[in-house]
Amino acid sequence: MTFPRLGPACAAALAALLTACGGGSTTSTPETPSAPVQTRVDLLASSVRGIESIAFRGNTAYVSLSNSQLDGTSVMKTTLPLQASSTWTDVALGSCALGTTTQFTPTRAPRLKVLGSSVWLFQQWSDENSATKTEHSLCVLEAGSTAFTPRDQGLQACAGGYCSTLWMTDLKQVGNRLFTNAGAGLNVFVSDDQGTSWRVLLGQFDSMICTHSAFSVVGDRVLVGGECPLDDAFLRAYPLTPDVKLASPAEVPLALPVLENRNVQFIEPVPNSQRVFAGVEGGLLRSDDGGKTFKFVIQQPLSGTQNYPYIRSFVSLSAKPTTLVVGGFDKAAAKPYLAWSSDGGDHWTDISSLLPGYSSLNGTPTLAEVTSVTEDPQGRIIVTVNEDANAKGRLLLLTLGAR
Repeated sequence: MTFPRLGPACAAALAALLTACGGGSTTSTPETPSAPVQTRVDLLASSVRGIESIAFRGNTAYVSLSNSQLDGTSVMKTTLPLQASSTWTDVALGSCALGTTTQFTPTRAPRLKVLGSSVWLFQQWSDENSATKTEHSLCVLEAGSTAFTPRDQGLQACAGGYCSTLWMTDLKQVGNRLFTNAGAGLNVFVSDDQGTSWRVLLGQFDSMICTHSAFSVVGDRVLVGGECPLDDAFLRAYPLTPDVKLASPAEVPLALPVLENRNVQFIEPVPNSQRVFAGVEGGLLRSDDGGKTFKFVIQQPLSGTQNYPYIRSFVSLSAKPTTLVVGGFDKAAAKPYLAWSSDGGDHWTDISSLLPGYSSLNGTPTLAEVTSVTEDPQGRIIVTVNEDANAKGRLLLLTLGAR
């Protein structure tokens, strides 16, 4: 399947008109004041399959597409800058591709991240097809390479003669080290050799029953958040040694509001600042002291509300770090969620209604979701959204106006 190409959007332009008058003098008509920039969303590309993520390396953009009953997973690329007229081509996945969906393997999608000079791909692993094909949970497109290659040999967990490959929902790099939450539960692993091997920082080297935790390394601590056991949300900090080992199994005290059963969705620091954000079910937390104290900057009641966003994506603009954009899905409204703040998170504007297909959902539980929010190398805000569960993917350019 090819990533559909859309024609360029129509644009309007203003021109100043100079008029020459008699007597050797020149006058001009007064310039029309520029209209204030309006917050808007422009469609750059569309797919019948879901768009899970977008990543940028050099002058190239990469998007990941979910599999379906007709197509396996794929990654496509185009040259920057992104435009509605951009031409997309396939990137070879080789054995990193997932096949079509079956009654035993639901729809899955790879997620992409650029760490250093490499494009990393990570995805849910299943052993349903192990008799005919070996799946891979972690792959990499290294600089100078034209195809993704597996990098999950070090993630095999074996017991009683059976081996499974641990899979992750996040991968991060701090210095030359990689960190992941492979295996789910309380697990956080570290790799000192670019994913060839892994050592346990928290948890154990095995598949855990609880969902994958969110994590982030902030200074000399690792922050971990999630929900384990079910409906028991947590956000914790553990001290690290200079060589990135656990200094103590004892938690570092944090000042937190009561989380109730608000599962933590992500933890992200703002570069070159003391601010750390954590998305939770129904809200967003902010720390202004390097992750020691948190407070709600978005909080919806657990019940009886028209909106209850699961905030899963976050970006702080590099040119203006106090401008923030968050995305996810609104469980109460059964619609995708997109909001932004111009003052570091003190006040928020919900712009979900600008998303394509938003008005036609009408509360239907389609699992529509903003799957990623990021900034491209030109400083533009790029949003990916699925109008249905892992289907009807849209690649969008978000322009923010005055708040």
